[in-house]
Amino acid sequence: MKKPKSKRKKSIPLFLVPKVRKRHVLPIFQAFEIPWKLFSEGVLRNRFFHEEIMNRGPKCLACDRHFNGEKAAVSSKIEKHHHCYLRLCIGKLLPPDSDDIYRQAKDGEFPLVPDCRRCKAENPEYYQGCIKKIFPVHGKCHEDIHELEKLLFTNLKKKLRADFLSAANL
Repeated sequence: MKKPKSKRKKSIPLFLVPKVRKRHVLPIFQAFEIPWKLFSEGVLRNRFFHEEIMNRGPKCLACDRHFNGEKAAVSSKIEKHHHCYLRLCIGKLLPPDSDDIYRQAKDGEFPLVPDCRRCKAENPEYYQGCIKKIFPVHGKCHEDIHELEKLLFTNLKKKLRADFLSAANL
């Protein structure tokens, strides 16, 4: 039995799709693995950063529907979505018992959390660059964004392969 089609807007704005996939960035930043993981993973567990992201607006940028609340069509889990992974954290680390830790790392997750509150005070322009790379979106919309990302990169791979074979046969 097929699931009924969603009435949600299906057109995902392309600016939400990362231009470089997360798994492709770490090899570029191998010499900066900790600062890269602090931005790509650790920042998501910082309470101060989390609250600033969640207060960016009342609507999901992927579907243009309201988040949870009286104007929401449905209540949904809200996730933080990176539209860019090409950033390094330059901040200090939070101590493990800090109140600014939103949640502890799960098994296999990067355990360190940056001190985003301090970074905002000491490096406000850099901090704003971090905030601009992460958006709150509905959980289902987050899945849809990454499905579109996968499709676009698969199509690009096929095109590059075809272009290479065409050029190789000249």
